[in-house]
Amino acid sequence: MAPQPILPSRSIPFSALSAISDGEKSKRIQQTFDEFNESWLVYWNAYIDLQNQLYESLKAARDVTWLGATDSAKMSEINSAQRQLFATMPRRLDYAPLGQINRSMDYALSKVNELLAALFSEKEKCKRLETAIDILTEKANRTKQELQTES
Repeated sequence: MAPQPILPSRSIPFSALSAISDGEKSKRIQQTFDEFNESWLVYWNAYIDLQNQLYESLKAARDVTWLGATDSAKMSEINSAQRQLFATMPRRLDYAPLGQINRSMDYALSKVNELLAALFSEKEKCKRLETAIDILTEKANRTKQELQTES
C-alpha cells in the first residue's frame, strides 16, 4: 500500500486533493483485486474438482471400452487407439514462480483481456463437454440395457 500524504490542516491544495483521490482510487483497486483473488480461489477449487472427476470418468469409460474387445486382435486395436489418445492428453499445470511482474495499467488490462478471452473459450468448451457427456450417458445406458437383456 502506498504511503498516505501528510496534509496541512488549514487549506488543502488541489494537488493534495488529487492525492486523496488517488489514494481512494488505489484503495478501490486493491479491494477489487482482493475480491478477484477470492473468486480465483473459488474457481481454482471448482476446476480441480472438475478435473479430478473428468479423470475418474475417463478411466471408467476406458474400462467399458475394453469390454468391447471380442478377441486378442480387437483388444490390441483398442489398446493401441487408447495409447495414442492418452499420449495427446495435456499435462497438468505446473507451478512456476512469476518472477518480475509488469505492473503498468496497460499490461494489467491486457492480462485481464487475455483472461476474459480464455474464460469465454472455456465456457464454450464446457458446453461441448456437456454435449459429449449427454451422448456418452445415452450410449452407456443403451449398453447397460443390452447387457441386462443378455443376462
